[in-house]
Amino acid sequence: MVAAGRPGNTTMLGRVLDSLSRPVSPAEAPRCLVAMTRIGKGTTLGVVVLLGLVLFGAEAKADEAIVTVDGGQRFSEPPPRAVASSPVRVAAGDDLIAREPELRRSPFRLTLGPAAITTGKGFGLGVGLGADIGTGSVGGRLSAFWLRGEGKNDDGSSSLTGDSVGQYAGEVTLDMHKRGPVHPVIGMGAGLLHVSRPDGRSGFAAMALGRFSVDYAVGLEDADVRIGAAITGGLVGAADKDVNDLRAYALPDVHLMIGF
Repeated sequence: MVAAGRPGNTTMLGRVLDSLSRPVSPAEAPRCLVAMTRIGKGTTLGVVVLLGLVLFGAEAKADEAIVTVDGGQRFSEPPPRAVASSPVRVAAGDDLIAREPELRRSPFRLTLGPAAITTGKGFGLGVGLGADIGTGSVGGRLSAFWLRGEGKNDDGSSSLTGDSVGQYAGEVTLDMHKRGPVHPVIGMGAGLLHVSRPDGRSGFAAMALGRFSVDYAVGLEDADVRIGAAITGGLVGAADKDVNDLRAYALPDVHLMIGF
């Protein structure tokens, strides 16, 4: 029976609330206790189901955030990027063995330095000027020397080289080690010799010469600079009658060579 003035409740929870709001007789007490026990069991089951759904949803979301590839293996780190560096230029060493890159070799080199001339009776000092041509093993050389003669002999007569000597020659040269810093060079050529004597006699003579020099390249990057020493031997051929007594001589020199 439904109490007057209150609408009827059709749900179990409504019926329980209605029963709790009205007095319960001693005969109805056991039945109300059973109903409350059923409601308590249903409520507990609902709470358990709700907690299960919440935990399952959280685990599903956590599982969705984990991504594995190839059984969980990690990829290797990328290699470091190479840093570009300016090229290092290596100059040839100071030894006799040539190394790359080669030292600079100019096709045209000027030579200047002191020199001397002798026939075995004394020395006459002077200066020499030369021009070397070529960058390979075979080249050419033009030269001119202006020197004082050996002067007079002890008896007052003129020496074979007189007061002054001028030599003008051309040579074919062979560089026996063109790629290294040390250049041993052999030259063969011919030219003219002019001799002036204190007694007023002078003349020209044809001569053949052989020359051996050793030059050392300093190793500058933008210039072919060398220092060296040489010895030249000359054999006199046809000559004017005033100088035909001169047969042979030696001409040593030291020089500085600059290429362009």
